[in-house]
Amino acid sequence: MAQNKFIQIEKIDAETEEWKSYYQCYAEVNKASGKEYFNAKTKITQNTFNFKVRYINKLEDTIFNTNQYRIIYKNNVFNIINVDDKQEKRLKLTFVADCITI
Repeated sequence: MAQNKFIQIEKIDAETEEWKSYYQCYAEVNKASGKEYFNAKTKITQNTFNFKVRYINKLEDTIFNTNQYRIIYKNNVFNIINVDDKQEKRLKLTFVADCITI
């Protein structure tokens, strides 16, 4: 059984261009893929994770505006690529997000 991990979803404020806490919850966290490569002698790591959370109306906007939100998990910043509301049943949302470290 998957253990739920604490995550924080942040939203960018359009006026100040600062990230602000939007929603905190527990999620099932799974690593989907990862890769490492070098660019100008710099090691770059890209990890893609899936974060599955319980659906609430407050998260509806994240489905179509992924670039305005990000996830903080274990002090890492994850840029949201996609949000899946399976068959639009509004039971769970799966956030697909990348973390790139240099």
